[in-house]
Amino acid sequence: MIPTRMILAAAALVVAFPALAQQAPQRPAQPQRPTQPQQAQAQAQAQGGPSSIGRFDDWEAATLSERGQKVCYAFTRAAASAPAVQGRGEVVLVLTHRGRSRDEVAVRAGYTYPNNAEPAGTVEASSGNIALAFFAAGEAAFARDRAAAVNAFERGRSLRLAGPGPRGGTVTDVFSLRGFTAARRAIGEACK
Repeated sequence: MIPTRMILAAAALVVAFPALAQQAPQRPAQPQRPTQPQQAQAQAQAQGGPSSIGRFDDWEAATLSERGQKVCYAFTRAAASAPAVQGRGEVVLVLTHRGRSRDEVAVRAGYTYPNNAEPAGTVEASSGNIALAFFAAGEAAFARDRAAAVNAFERGRSLRLAGPGPRGGTVTDVFSLRGFTAARRAIGEACK
């Protein structure tokens, strides 16, 4: 089975792209036909779709073209979520560089937040926990202070985001920050 990676642009736009399949050794006399995932990756890139920069511990970095503009982003999936929410989509934390806008921090919740929701983030760091404020719009939560979020992510081990669930109660998602700094550096280089 070929793994699929879900990608979130900071505007809470989710873009999926297949991972590159491992290739079997080629026989010299017969050229190898592209696999279905390779064809899909090539087609997506030709249409301005995602192109992987690389994997950095628990983070992945990629680029895509959005209305003719290069967008660079790094993302990680939730390592843990509680309680389980039936029918919930993928939960992703993403950092995006788009045009002159840098360090957009967003979380795709996998469900629509209630109106006026304000999820609360806590970055667990060796120097102590760091509180971060978020605001919600649809299925996404955005960091109110980008610079504070990025600074905390670079010093932290994990982000714990707690917000209102789709049917009441609180839903908590935990994201690893291992590899964040390297992934941020990679997208910074790709989108100079």
